[in-house]
Amino acid sequence: MTTNAKSWGISIFATIVTIVLCLVFFRMFTVESFVFSWGLNFLLMGWYTVVITLLKPDLDWSYFQPKPFEQEGRWYKYLGLHLYRKLLVAVGWEKISKQNNPVKKEPACLQTCERNTRISELGHLIIAVIVFAIAVFFTSSVTESKWLIILNVLLNIYPILLQRYNRPRYRKILQRMEARQHDQELVRLLK
Repeated sequence: MTTNAKSWGISIFATIVTIVLCLVFFRMFTVESFVFSWGLNFLLMGWYTVVITLLKPDLDWSYFQPKPFEQEGRWYKYLGLHLYRKLLVAVGWEKISKQNNPVKKEPACLQTCERNTRISELGHLIIAVIVFAIAVFFTSSVTESKWLIILNVLLNIYPILLQRYNRPRYRKILQRMEARQHDQELVRLLK
C-alpha cells in the first residue's frame, strides 16, 4: 500500500471513529449541555489534527490570501481580538503554543508559522461549520444551542480571526527579510 493510500485509509478510519464517538457523546449527554459542546469541539480538533497531519494539503488557495481590509488589523481590534489574545495568555495557551511552534527570526521558521496559520484556520473553519450545523439541526431554540454557540465562538470563530490577523504580519516580516537579503546580495555583487 502506498503512503498516500495508507494516509487516506487512516484518515477515513479516523473520521468513522470520530463520527461514532460523536454519536456516543450525543447519547451520553444532551446536545444542549456544556459537556457535549466542549467534548464535541475537542473531539473534532483531535480528528482534524490526525487528518491534516496525514494528508498534508498545500493550502495555497486564494481564500488564505489576506484581504486589503485585513492588512493593518484595525477591525480585529474592534471585534475584541486583543482581549481574546490576553485570555489565551492568561489560560496558558500562548505558552503551550510557543513551546510546540517556537518563533525564530529565520525565514524557514516564519514560513512554517505562516503555513501553520492556514492549517489552524482551516481546522477551526471546518469545526465551526460542523458545530453550527449541529446547533441548527439538532436543537430547537437558541437557548438549547447556547453552549454550542458560545463555545463555537470562543474555540473556533476567534481562533479563525486570530490566524487571519497573524498571517499578514508573518508575510510582511518575510517580505522585509527577503528584501534585506536581496539588498545584501546586490551590495556583494557591486563590491
